[in-house]
Amino acid sequence: MDAAFRKLTGALMLIGGAGIVLMMAHVTLDVVLKNLFNAPIQGTIEISSYYYMVAVVMLPMALVEYEDEQISVDLLFARFPPLLRQACLLLTFLITAGVLSLIAWRTGLDAVRAFRVGEVVMGSREVIVWPARCLLPLGFGLAALAALLRAAMALRGRETIKAQAVEGAA
Repeated sequence: MDAAFRKLTGALMLIGGAGIVLMMAHVTLDVVLKNLFNAPIQGTIEISSYYYMVAVVMLPMALVEYEDEQISVDLLFARFPPLLRQACLLLTFLITAGVLSLIAWRTGLDAVRAFRVGEVVMGSREVIVWPARCLLPLGFGLAALAALLRAAMALRGRETIKAQAVEGAA
């Protein structure tokens, strides 16, 4: 399960990274065409906002959670006895999974609604945006699964946090 999840989230991380490169190329081409030929690419702002930026943020979310790469502040955690540390981690993983699941469910409802109405935005031109709405429940759902996997790892006594996070605070 661990290897399959890492492959899936790694692939999504690469797609998110490709989103950065595509956004850079798209915006650069838009600026060049606008300044040299007075012919900007219509919908660049909308595509960047609704597709590229959403992909860059949402697709890597599960891997960031699974690899313990999110920002954390642990003022007291490193001073806790090991049993209390494990209990805190387990509780945190379960709460995180619950909150992310609720967000995934809610954004999933929004994605279904957007699909049903064929959601578009109007800018310099009309851009279909309902497909991008699907990235939110995907990202939040996989991040919730990552938190549950980390909870299972904690129950098995496996390492679930970066070693330097605990050692550096001591």
